[in-house]
Amino acid sequence: MRILVVTDDHVGPAMAGSGLRAWELARVLLAAGNEVVLAGGSGSIHPEGHGPPVVTTPRWRWAEAVVGQPWSLPPRAFVGNHLLVVDGVTPLLAELAAAPQSRLVERRRRTAAARLPLVSARADAVLAAGEVQVQWWRRRLGCGREVPVIEVPFGISETDPEPEVGNIHGVPPGWQVVLWWGGVWPWLDLETLLAARARLGVAKVSVVVPTAERPGGSSSAFTTADLRAAAARHGLQSPQVLPLERWVPYATRHLVLNRAALLAVLHRPGAESELSFRTRALDGVWAAVPLLLTEGGAVAAIARAGGWGGVVPPQQVEATAAAIQLLLGLRGQERCRQALAAHRDAWRWSVVAQPLVDLLPELPTTRRRWLAPAALAAAAALLRPPAAEPR
Repeated sequence: MRILVVTDDHVGPAMAGSGLRAWELARVLLAAGNEVVLAGGSGSIHPEGHGPPVVTTPRWRWAEAVVGQPWSLPPRAFVGNHLLVVDGVTPLLAELAAAPQSRLVERRRRTAAARLPLVSARADAVLAAGEVQVQWWRRRLGCGREVPVIEVPFGISETDPEPEVGNIHGVPPGWQVVLWWGGVWPWLDLETLLAARARLGVAKVSVVVPTAERPGGSSSAFTTADLRAAAARHGLQSPQVLPLERWVPYATRHLVLNRAALLAVLHRPGAESELSFRTRALDGVWAAVPLLLTEGGAVAAIARAGGWGGVVPPQQVEATAAAIQLLLGLRGQERCRQALAAHRDAWRWSVVAQPLVDLLPELPTTRRRWLAPAALAAAAALLRPPAAEPR
């Protein structure tokens, strides 16, 4: 089958979540014997390693099937006879609802909401991560036809990381690293982590937070200056809190992960936290780095059941500080790292994406419905004020 995987995110040696997910799904589909092309955002190039060709201009007429996130699919993706598989793993509407509101955010919310009628009318299948996402999509596909919603969460690399340990600038020898892995977005909760670090006093622990520009030129607008200001609010300074000022290439991320004793991803309570699948935490599974997560969302539940680390109530500083102390101890490290290593194989990309590989040949190539009613509904969504994101 000729498959076009589409993302508006940057694809290349350095990638963030959406770009690397598109790359890994494309690689799995290629390995299954399909002819695959990956269309990335502006400036995308081929990453390191075996994989499909990477282009920046999608070949719509060539494709027999298209796989892409609904929020970035252009109208052209909904037209034609190709199969359309919508990758609905990123809960963008909930993320935008949790962000500080502005004209730009409002416009993005309307644009995202306008995709839903088109998805409901045209999608042949939807990918989701976790049961909450599955139910969210089923509620929005009330179109009088059966659209399969299958679980294809984030995965990890097929091979284990090399044992080499890199240096993180500013971290003194002998200090343990609590790594905040990813951007600092409004729905996440770095403040609780910094407050918990302040409770640890003179402990030799560095909290390391990425502040680099996101690949492709976008960013979470959280800079090194913002990090220093946040640390100062809690009476912290270098090396207690340090920025990671370069984006780590995908192929060498193990150098940073292997230096970490704990990988932290904390969030604020809300619709986003329930819908989310904390993709950045999966790198902790790959590198067997214990996790510190907030309650809520599929990954926190999986981590708690699997003994992958600590799961704390939202915005509870004392509980977070106690969890850090426990997880940084020798027994906590050994127990969690063993549990994480034991679960690796179940999370390989080739395993988690197998339902997509199995589904594509089974999807019926039916006559396409008239899209005019869906297009009118999409246009109406562009004109309506954005509503609060329901769970």
